[in-house]
Amino acid sequence: MPGERGPAEPSKRITIALVNDYELILRGIAEVLRPFHDLLSVVEWDADQNPERRVDVALFDPYARARLGLERVVSLVSDPNVGNVAIYTWAVTAAQRDQALHAGARGIIAKATGPRALADALLEIAAGGTFVSPEFGAGDAPPWPGHEFGLTLRESEVAALLADGLSNKQIADALWISENTVKTHLKAVFQKAHVSSRTQAIARIKGDVEFARRRTA
Repeated sequence: MPGERGPAEPSKRITIALVNDYELILRGIAEVLRPFHDLLSVVEWDADQNPERRVDVALFDPYARARLGLERVVSLVSDPNVGNVAIYTWAVTAAQRDQALHAGARGIIAKATGPRALADALLEIAAGGTFVSPEFGAGDAPPWPGHEFGLTLRESEVAALLADGLSNKQIADALWISENTVKTHLKAVFQKAHVSSRTQAIARIKGDVEFARRRTA
């Protein structure tokens, strides 16, 4: 919900803005952090814009964005309303990690992180520290949308963009891959989703991906 604001909170609590293109994911993260209301306060959900008020940490979920959403990271880092930027993701390559930190992100937090550890990481980042989760690459990381019917992480991203109505060329541009690679991923998605047309795929994928977004947020 763009720019949705919570009530004013005591200054001793750190303030958090949740940033993602999907409101359901924002609601899910807010629920995860709710038990730690004495330490931190989620004061904004920003689905399509940067925070409207000053926050200690912007927690950015880059799901289905190209290159870990580095353009959005740069935008958040340079925003005077944002004290620190943390990225909240399923996976990150060494190159993406280095690029994100070089861009100014103060944290890269794995979605395998438990609620208390997530709150502690946000407190550390708000205090000026840098936090990178050790869980990346671990086998117990939460599944990504579409995992339940066998999609790889990249296939999940392609499927999400397909379900959002993007053309093959738009998907290729968004993910910095070739159209032929998009076609290869879509062929795998169609096979795994047991559909034979783009229309059928969108209908099937949209429901499964939205369900997974709610479950893994």
